[in-house]
Amino acid sequence: MQVVTVLHHEQPVVSIRMLVRAGTSSDPKDKLGVAGMMAALLTQGTESRTATQLNEEVDFMGASMGSGAGSDLTYLNMVVMKDGFTTGLQILSDMARKPGFRPEDIERQRQQMLSGLQVRLDDPDFIADAVFDRLVYGFHPYGMPEGGTAQTLTAITRDDILALHRRVFAPNNAIIAVVGDVTADEAFSGVQKIFGDWVRREVDVPAFLPPPDAT
Repeated sequence: MQVVTVLHHEQPVVSIRMLVRAGTSSDPKDKLGVAGMMAALLTQGTESRTATQLNEEVDFMGASMGSGAGSDLTYLNMVVMKDGFTTGLQILSDMARKPGFRPEDIERQRQQMLSGLQVRLDDPDFIADAVFDRLVYGFHPYGMPEGGTAQTLTAITRDDILALHRRVFAPNNAIIAVVGDVTADEAFSGVQKIFGDWVRREVDVPAFLPPPDAT
């Protein structure tokens, strides 16, 4: 795993962000939206913490967390006070390596995504962007709807989410950036302590069709 640190000592705050090299462009065409759903669920509970317990622990620390997916990456981030750096790394590791993906959380996220999609379908900007992407990229993954469709979101199962997580979450497919009020030694040794036992493995990267010629 690549580790990058940038030192900023103006405030006693540390931002920790993990980037995984896979995003919505990796979605199978019949399961569009699975990467976004998986990413959103990373902050909604782990194997040892329910969504409520996780949120309460983060709030008690005075920290914040977030997750999401872009075309080519999935991200997880924690912002903590300096004295919560190690705990923040532990929580980030738990979310990244041992997400809960509980059925009730999946169903809640699915309904939120379906509701959001319904709202966006009434937004002219959203429609224009979708048409533009299709005209430019055709049926290349960049031309497909990142957030999925009502049909594909409904078809996503827990096994689909687990399979995607197992396929792309590996230390050799990730970058961690630590920015804030730490020394380089604190940053690197902290990441080594928490993530050092994460075992490298081969990552299956899908081959993309070339985009269509310009018209």
